[in-house]
Amino acid sequence: MAENGAEVRVKQLNKIRLFRQFGQDTLSEMAKAAIIRRVPKNKVLTHLGDIPRYIYYIIHGKVRLSVPLSDGREFIFSDLGPGDTFDLTRLFIARHSNMNAASIVESDLLQIEAAFMASVFDKHPDLALKVIPYLCQATHDAQERVIHSASNALSIRLASTLLRLTETPHSTATVNGAQRIHISQTDLAAMIPASRAKVNRCLREWERRYLTQYDHGSLTILNRTALESVALGYSRLTVQ
Repeated sequence: MAENGAEVRVKQLNKIRLFRQFGQDTLSEMAKAAIIRRVPKNKVLTHLGDIPRYIYYIIHGKVRLSVPLSDGREFIFSDLGPGDTFDLTRLFIARHSNMNAASIVESDLLQIEAAFMASVFDKHPDLALKVIPYLCQATHDAQERVIHSASNALSIRLASTLLRLTETPHSTATVNGAQRIHISQTDLAAMIPASRAKVNRCLREWERRYLTQYDHGSLTILNRTALESVALGYSRLTVQ
């Protein structure tokens, strides 16, 4: 990036809802330790089993959190984009990572050493109280997603995943009033998780009933209300 000064780093830290609560003095202190890092496509930032040394904020690009499954497939836990943070659990505990984190496009990241953040909390223990509710909410959301994936039919899981993706601006676009998601069927299957063949069969059924349309890596939601009914389990459009 052309600029990499302390003011730029403070500006980026100010965009993070969690850190915005810390106050300008603390943000200026954090900015001195932060670096803006450009990483190439397919760069692994954290391996499964690592003890992460850094926390990251995504300025530009996309980072995928995933877990390898025993059958050789990959479970995509989440695709993160601009404005998202990850490895925040390192703020409090030195635990081995339970997933991989890798860039899926060239990305610009704000990187801060977890050890430095620990020293910030040592000097300002009141700040820890502001972080805990944020992490508790993130843990709750993750638990809900795992429970949902384990207990519901494929159609419900797929509909819920598509609706969740529409809430992330970096994953969607609006074309003629309809929301369009740029994603492969292989990646969708890895998010459920399910086989690509079952996802394809479900999408073909939805296309026949004018819920969605899939074409060359782009899925358009034609009837969001009906898709929400599927996600809630109210529709007969379920595929096991």
